[in-house]
Formats: sequence, C-alpha cells, structure tokens
Amino acid sequence: MRPPFRTIGAALLFIAWVDAACQCTATFSLGNDTTICEGSTLFLNAGTGYQSYAWTTGSTAQSIVVSATGTYGCSVTDFGTSGELVVNGDFSAGATGFTGDYIPGVGGTYGLLSNAGTYAVSTNPLLTHVNFQSFGDHTTGFGNMLVVNGAQFVDQNVWCQTVAVAPNTDYAFSAWLASAVSGSPAELVFTINGVTIGDPLLAPFTTGQWVNFYSVWNSGVSTTATICISNQNNQDSGNDFALDDISFAPFCTYADEVIVTVQEFPEPDLGADVGICAGITVPLDATWPGADAYLWQDGSTSANIEAATTGIYWVDVTENGCIARDSVEVGFAPLPTIDLGPDQQLCAGDIVLLNAAFPGAAYLWQNGTTTSTLQVTGSASVNVTVDLDGCIDQDTISFTYFPLPLIDLGPDTTICADTSLVLNVARPGGTYLWEDGSTAAQRTLTESGLYHVAVTENGCTTTDSLDLGRIPLPFVELGPDFLLCIGQTAELDATGAGYTYLWNTSDTTSELEITEEGLYHVLVTSPCGTFEDSISVSQDQCDCPIFLPNAFTPDGDGINEGFRPSFNCPADRYRFTIFDRWGQEVWMSEDPGEAWDGGGGAADATAIGIYAWKLEIRPQTVNEYTLRKLFGHVVLMR
Repeated sequence: MRPPFRTIGAALLFIAWVDAACQCTATFSLGNDTTICEGSTLFLNAGTGYQSYAWTTGSTAQSIVVSATGTYGCSVTDFGTSGELVVNGDFSAGATGFTGDYIPGVGGTYGLLSNAGTYAVSTNPLLTHVNFQSFGDHTTGFGNMLVVNGAQFVDQNVWCQTVAVAPNTDYAFSAWLASAVSGSPAELVFTINGVTIGDPLLAPFTTGQWVNFYSVWNSGVSTTATICISNQNNQDSGNDFALDDISFAPFCTYADEVIVTVQEFPEPDLGADVGICAGITVPLDATWPGADAYLWQDGSTSANIEAATTGIYWVDVTENGCIARDSVEVGFAPLPTIDLGPDQQLCAGDIVLLNAAFPGAAYLWQNGTTTSTLQVTGSASVNVTVDLDGCIDQDTISFTYFPLPLIDLGPDTTICADTSLVLNVARPGGTYLWEDGSTAAQRTLTESGLYHVAVTENGCTTTDSLDLGRIPLPFVELGPDFLLCIGQTAELDATGAGYTYLWNTSDTTSELEITEEGLYHVLVTSPCGTFEDSISVSQDQCDCPIFLPNAFTPDGDGINEGFRPSFNCPADRYRFTIFDRWGQEVWMSEDPGEAWDGGGGAADATAIGIYAWKLEIRPQTVNEYTLRKLFGHVVLMR
C-alpha cells in the first residue's frame, strides 16, 4: 500500500494515490441489438457529458438516426464522469487533503482570517472576516469553499495536491475563483510539476461572481502530477478570494456498437368484402409464414376465425415486432323479424304508434298503408306484413278502447260553518281515490280545502277537483259593561269579515263612538246568518280611583301577605270575588277592609298561579243606580 502523505523538505505533501489503470472505469453502452420495421427509424444516443463523439457513420454528434440494417458503433471521450483524482476538491470534508504555503486562520480584530496568508473552509466568506462579502459556494450555493486572505508575497502556493497519473494521457485541470472583496482582485497561476499551464486567472471585481480556470495537460512520461495554485498579487489591501470545485481528471475513451436489423412487414390478406344471407358463418384466414402473433378485433389470437355477424373484421399480424393489418367487411342480410307486442286495452283519447321498422324492408298494413309505422286511435285488429328481399314476417295485434268515466264535482264553492257539502261520484264498476286516501264514492265535506278525486273504470281514470271555502258563523262581542268617565269618549267595535252592521242608534258602521251612558246594541249580518250583542255603559265623575296589584306573596314574611282593592272614598255597596282558572269562585268578601290571603277552595290552601277577580263597588259619589264593575287577574306566588 502506498502512503497518502510524503515529506518534501520541511513541508508535508498530500498525495492522492489512484491506480492509473483504474482511472477510466465508467461503463458505456448503446443498448441492445435492435430490430426495426421497414420504413421506421431508430434513434441511437451515446448519452450526455462526453467531450467528443465518433460514430462509424462519420457523425460527431451525440446521437444519430438510422433506418438501414447494419452495425453501428460510437467512441466517446469522457472527462469528469469518472476518474476524478482530486480529493476533497469541493471542500465538503473541510480543510483537508491539500498542502500549501498559507496557514489556517488564527483569528484577530476582523475575524478568523484577520491576517494575510491565511485560509479557512467556510460556507460564507463573511463568517471569516467582517469586511468580506456574503455569498454561497460554487457547488450548491450553501456548501463549503476555501476562503483566503491573500499574502503580500508572490509565488506562494495557496493549494497543492499530488496525484498518480498514467503516462501519455490527457488530463483536464479545472477550478473556480471568486473575489471576497472588490478591491485589488487576486491573480492565480496554475502549475503541474512546477510548470505553469494555461493563462493566469484574474478574480473579478464583482464579489461573489465565480469564474472558471480550465486547461488540458498531457502526462508524457510522468506517473505523478503535483498540481498547485499560487497567487501573484502581493497587495496587502484587498487580494481576498475564495476557491471551490478544484478538479483534475483524465480524458477516457469508451466504445460500443449495436446491430440494427430492418424487418419487412407481413402481408395478411383476408380477401374481398363478403355479403351473404344470415344463418351461416364466414371463415377468415390470416395465416402468414413466420408470423409471431395474431390479434383480431374481438381479441382472438388464432390465425383464423369464423365471422357470424355483420361488421368489419380486422387482424393485426406481428412478425419480429412489425405489425401489419388487413380488414374485410362481412355483411349478413338479416331475416326480418317483427313483434307488435301483446293485445292492448286502452282508454279513449290514447294514441298508439306501432313501429314495424326493419332496415331495407317493405311494409303492408291491413288498411293498405305501406309505411313502417301506423297510428292507432280506436278499437281494431291490426296486421302488418314485412318483406326484406323476399323474406317475410307477419304479426297481428288487437286493440280494445274503453270510454273515460264521466265525473263532475261542480264549480268551486263555499259553505257556512254550520253546514256541509256532499260529493257523490258513484259509477257502475268504478273505483275511487280521494286526495286523503279514502276510497268511497260519496264524501261529506265540512272544512275548507282543495278536494280532488280519481275515478277509474276498466283501467281508465278521470280526475276532477273542487276548491271549497268555509264561511264562519257571524259573532260579535262588545265586552263587559263598563263605567265611562264624564267628558270622555269610548269606541265600541263589532268588526268582522263580510259583516253588515245595525246599531240601536241606527248607525251602520263597524265601530261606534259613544259619549253618554246607556244600553248599546248591535246586530251583525253575514251570508251565514246574524248575531247580536249588547253592552251597558254607566257614567261617573271618576273621582274615586281604585288600585289593585297584579301579584302578591302570602308566604308569612309579613310583606304582600294579602290581596284587596285600595281606594279612599266611602262606598255603600262592595263585593270582591276571586275565581280560579275554570271560573269557579274561590273566595268572596263584602268587607272593603278584608284581604284575600290566598286561601279558599276545598282544601283552603289555594295553589300558586293566576286567578281572576271581580270588583263590584258603588262609591257614594255616584247615584244609587250606578254600580262599578271592575275585572282583572292576579298572580299568587309563595
């Protein structure tokens, strides 16, 4: 085993030992031998990334197109796809694998590379010196690069590496350079075994812009190559740069050939188009000497098939991958078939269109009609004869028509709330279905709505409908008798839909405004009758106001324990009554000072809830014939 390092003077020289015989190890192939069909072409591609191409046809392109039988070969020259000799040329392994006169940065005022003649591996020059610009490496934009603070001395090697080479072989030397600061760009010289190759490479003034060095070197009798990069700029200010993707690789030559065979197409022949009568089959034979496969339109894979239906039959015959097709049209003259269907029972107004159509046929119906269709509108026995080139078929069908049942529910109408309407749609042999699902012939209606019925006889159905309105009986309620304060007015309202009005005052309006006491009476009239109501109105000076609360709580806490009217005028008649929700009297008192404590009823423990009350009182301010009646509700809570 050769050692990877050897000492030259006081310097440690890194040698990348790669067996020269193993430097060109890539594979190259034009693919397998191929058969193409006559008239077709084949695209042969030697692949991308090679420096040169030499085909046996004389072409130097990457690919050629061939159409003739023959052997086609290609030689390619490769650089960079195999045989890379530089170790860690992209610095992905850090600051290893190379030697030089510069030393690793040790830090200082401006960062790791504060001193000239130092280097560091980093993903961004700005990380090594505060005055360096920020940019990414050449390989990926975010990987490692070698960042250098240039020395003031020329001919100092920045980077060196020794590799094994094969004699008399061309090698390509490539590297990428970018400026870390814009002032005084670096000027690099590239040497192999101490001899300069190519032109010096000047770093651009624009920072972060990568430029490439590329040169070809022949090894001659050499078996090793010491490749070095030195800086010829001796300025202390500026002269800062980055290196990346250093490469040294041999040019390798590879060759391959492929045999192309042109195959003639097979020539299947299914013969001329065939037209015969139905009932027999037609043999189709596509046999071809040397055929590899057959494929018919129905998926069959034998050399021959039997055609039994009209259509176009085709076959693909394959020989050595070349496919040829032939087709034949087979026509079968069909025997006419006609089916008018079963006998039918129909309803008056039904129309049936009989269709005896058969392609190419002639027709004759029992009434002399010669079209393919016949319209039937009444009872009859219908016959048709179908003739196709002398082939005849016949069919007969019988039609029986029944009349539609006659029904009439009458015009839309209205009834009064205390009357009904009887509908009767009875017919001999009929069945009935109303909108509510009932099935009787007769129906009595008492509610408004849309009513409809379907009557069926002999399978024939007639429908009718009736929209029925219901007029409510007249009703009017003027309310309880009340007390009208002198000088005020009140309005009595007897309004109802469709009513006419007659008051005992001879007024005929729906509302009556009153200003005096008395007995008022109204008679209302509608299409469904009359109704009347009366009300007694008393007058008072209204100088004795009465107050009653709307709730009380007889729970023993001393607050709101009783319920009674509150007024501050003498009365010569007084009666206060409590009723439950069913109108039953619960409690009564004729003593103005007595309050209801929530008791009363059968258990003397009335339940919580809402109760009605009635107060009859005649204050002494009113004449002896005038009695006030007040009504209201109270909530009992415990």
